[in-house]
Amino acid sequence: MLSLAAMKSPRPSIRPELRDLGPPPATRPARASAPSLSRFSSQVVEALARRTHYVDPGLVTRWSEIAGPELSRLCRPGRLTGGQGGRTLEVVVPHGAAAVSVEFAAETLRRRLNAYFGPQAIARIAIVQGAGGPGRNAGAPAQPGAGLSRFRRG
Repeated sequence: MLSLAAMKSPRPSIRPELRDLGPPPATRPARASAPSLSRFSSQVVEALARRTHYVDPGLVTRWSEIAGPELSRLCRPGRLTGGQGGRTLEVVVPHGAAAVSVEFAAETLRRRLNAYFGPQAIARIAIVQGAGGPGRNAGAPAQPGAGLSRFRRG
């Protein structure tokens, strides 16, 4: 058997020697990256929400845990109106049967919302019947971000 050293051919290297070119040439510094889109889009959505009196987008994303699984299937948050003495939250429901169920649970929902927003922040809950509520398909869970459909259409 041949060893590995015997298998290598004794060829000389044919690479030319490297020359010393001196220090590298001066270049421009790296360009700063573009600002993130979320930085500007959050400002636009916030300004739009203020003008339309739309509810906090954080409430829309956390709606199922604040309202509970039963109520979140029946309704979604809408506009937040009112002033310092207590605000009114419009809750959008898809049909009359859902409106009755949400009306029965309105006080519990108001307490849960006040726990989220702060004491006595929500004085009243107004139930608005409108198309496009989360209960289109009976028993189907609300899709996250469904409350922002007003922004998407605009």
